[in-house]
Order: sequence, then C-alpha cells, then structure tokens
Amino acid sequence: MAPLIIAGLYGLMFLVIKLVTSFEFNNEIRLIINILVGIGALVLPIVIYSLIDFKLTHRAINLVGHSWCEEQNVEFKKVEMHKNHFALIYLQENKKMRKKFRVRFIPTTWFIKSVEWLEK
Repeated sequence: MAPLIIAGLYGLMFLVIKLVTSFEFNNEIRLIINILVGIGALVLPIVIYSLIDFKLTHRAINLVGHSWCEEQNVEFKKVEMHKNHFALIYLQENKKMRKKFRVRFIPTTWFIKSVEWLEK
C-alpha cells in the first residue's frame, strides 16, 4: 500500500510539472519555476506521505484502544503517541488510568500484526 501511495504522489507531481512547463515564460521565470518545482519534487512527496502515515497509524492505534476499552468495560479517552510506545488513556470509576502498549504493523501497510501490552 505504501509503495502505491508514493507512486501515486510522484505521478501526480509529474502531471502538475508537465502542465506548468507547457506555458511560455522568459528565462528568469522559467529558472525560478524549475528551482521551486525541483524543491517541491523532493520535499512534497515526503511531507504528504508522512501526513498519510501519521493519520493511518493514529487510526490503527485508536482502534486498538477502543477494542481494549470495550473488552474491559471502561471509558476510552484517547491514545497518546510516544517515542517507542503508545499510551491508552481511559477512565475507570471516574479516575484517569494509563496503559502502555506497542504495536507491530505488517510491512508497507497499516494493518496491525501484533499488540504488546507493557507492564508498569
């Protein structure tokens, strides 16, 4: 799935470049456009892919949090992302509790392979 997203972003980028370069410009404007398009070609796909990755990861870990809270009959609040783990915040008898876990994904997808619950 990830390679398809990257290929799609680059395909869209090359389509936009082809549309922009078909207009007539003088040399100075063409140079500026080439520089900006070159920088955009390097940076924009990485930024867009990072945003897509962040949103899909966040959706996947929220599903883990919701399912755990349903199993335990507690109220789900949110899931926090930390450097090397995630933290599930939930309410148990009106008291905020925290449960740490790690998630392993199937490579190049955002499907969860396994969940490792960490002890305090």
